[in-house]
Order: sequence, then C-alpha cells, then structure tokens
Amino acid sequence: MTHTEKVHVLFGALMALMGASAAWAYRHPRSPIRFVWPVSAFLLGFFMFVPVERQTRTYVDVGWWDTFRSAFPANVVELRDFASAWIAKLAMFHVLEHKVVGLLGMVAGVVEFQRARGTLGETGWRWALPIALIGVGLALGLHGGNAEHLPHHVEVVHHRIMGGCFVAGGALLGLVEVGALRADPWRAMWTVLLMVAGMDLVLFYRIH
Repeated sequence: MTHTEKVHVLFGALMALMGASAAWAYRHPRSPIRFVWPVSAFLLGFFMFVPVERQTRTYVDVGWWDTFRSAFPANVVELRDFASAWIAKLAMFHVLEHKVVGLLGMVAGVVEFQRARGTLGETGWRWALPIALIGVGLALGLHGGNAEHLPHHVEVVHHRIMGGCFVAGGALLGLVEVGALRADPWRAMWTVLLMVAGMDLVLFYRIH
C-alpha cells in the first residue's frame, strides 16, 4: 500500500477504537474505558495538526513504521525548518482543513477527558463534542479532489463518507442535548457512525 493508504488505515483504526470505546463507556459510565476515547480523539487531532504535509511520498509504497515516523521531523535540520514549513503549508486549502480538523479533535479530546474525570461539570461543556463532530465532518466532507490533493475519485468518495458520518453524528448528538431525541440509542449513535467511518477507511481505502 502507498503512504496515503496506510495513513488512512491507521487513522481509521484509531477512529474505530474511539467509537467503540465511547460506545462501551455509554453502557458502563464508570469504566476506565471512558478515558480511552477522549485520548483517541486527542491523538487523532494531534496527528492531523502537527505534521508538515510535504506530500513527497503520498503515492509511494512505504512500510508501516516509516508511515508512522513520517509525522515527525527526521533530523535536526528538518526540525529547524519545521515551524516555517508548517506555516507556509497553511496557504494550501486542504492543509488548512486538516489543521482545523486536528485542532477540533484535540480540543474535544481534552474537554471530554476532563468531563470524564468530573472536573468540567458545567452543562455548557456538553456542546463541545457535537460542535467538534460537525466541524470535523464539514472540513472532511468539503475536501475536493484536484491535481494537488485527492486526485483519485475513490479518495474523494471516502472523505465524503467520513464527513457525512461526522456531521450526522454531531447533529444527532446535538438533538439529544436539546431534548429533541430522548431514546438512549440516539445518544450513542455518533459512536456507531464513527465506527462505520473508521472501518470504511481500514477495509476499503484503497486507490488501486
């Protein structure tokens, strides 16, 4: 598999873990598993927000370890250039979308981790997750294919699936919070949609 395929498989696996652990936490609210999905959300966000997207190996076959290691500077020279390169890449719209997704993921992860600890009890914090889910979904769903990014139609399709799952999950969770949907399955529906989006990447994100 190419670098981009393996990146999306890894993200999909972490996304599916997030959904599965959140679903378990809804059924067992005092279980330590309640901390797993916020950490997963933060990691998803971190690995979207931090790397410099140079796209030099996007469609090159690489190993799994090299795929993971590509998120970090390879040497001291690259580390010195990191900040300026990171800022310069923001001029590319799809990179900006990725960074918005990453920031929302990290914020949601921190907020939900603190809520799981019981340190953010105010009712207003419950809106962080549905807003983040909708924001992530819009950023991913608006991903369009062009010569620079997602040139293959199948890549665009999978980003649309991800975006739709996140937006639908956030909207349903928001309707639960305002009391429009009261049955317990609705509250957990976003976790199912995340698992669907994650497993779609793991099983079907293949360019060729």
